[in-house]
Amino acid sequence: MNPRAIASPLRSLRSSIPLRPPMVAGRVTLNRLARPYSESAGGKKEESFHAEEDKRITELENAKKESDKRAKDLEEQLKDLKKEVQYARADYQTAIRRAEEERKKASDFAIAGFARALLGTVDVLQKALKSVPQPIDNTHLQQLFDGVGLTQSTMIKTLESHGMKRLENLKGEVFDPNLHEAEFMIPKEAAPPKKDGTPHNPGEIMEVNSEGWMIGNRVLRPAKVGVVQPE
Repeated sequence: MNPRAIASPLRSLRSSIPLRPPMVAGRVTLNRLARPYSESAGGKKEESFHAEEDKRITELENAKKESDKRAKDLEEQLKDLKKEVQYARADYQTAIRRAEEERKKASDFAIAGFARALLGTVDVLQKALKSVPQPIDNTHLQQLFDGVGLTQSTMIKTLESHGMKRLENLKGEVFDPNLHEAEFMIPKEAAPPKKDGTPHNPGEIMEVNSEGWMIGNRVLRPAKVGVVQPE
């Protein structure tokens, strides 16, 4: 077969096949069309990211506001609790003080009756000592006198050791109805003078018949006295 006869149809076939550049141009066109799509998707993702961040920031701000409000409420509650603790402490201290006062009063009342009975014995011993004329010539009588005096002083010391005390040196003092009991009154003109020779003033105590006693700040027994009549 003649080669030239075959080459002629091949040239005809080549001329009928489309060239490659249009294909390349076709791909370039497709790439250019796809690029705007990719940029649009990226923009949406960025907007979504920013939206999520804004939402998160808003949630954090709201959480901070709520936390600040809660902290303020707790601070107010703490202040109230401190006040309540202070009030409770003050009430407790007041209750302790009152309980101690009541205990002391109860203790004083418990011995008051017994102390009054002992005061009667002290009075009897005092009258016995005053009834003995001085000086004493009899040795035995002197010993008895000393024994009675010692008994009286011992009883007085015992009473004083339990919070009781005598109202002493009342002569010349102004009569006080809270501490003294007037058994009699005499006019100023009839009242004997004081030891220093000066006359008594109206309302003064001139005679003590029975000593008064205190237990703590209360009167256990008022002093029984004679008073110069007030003007």
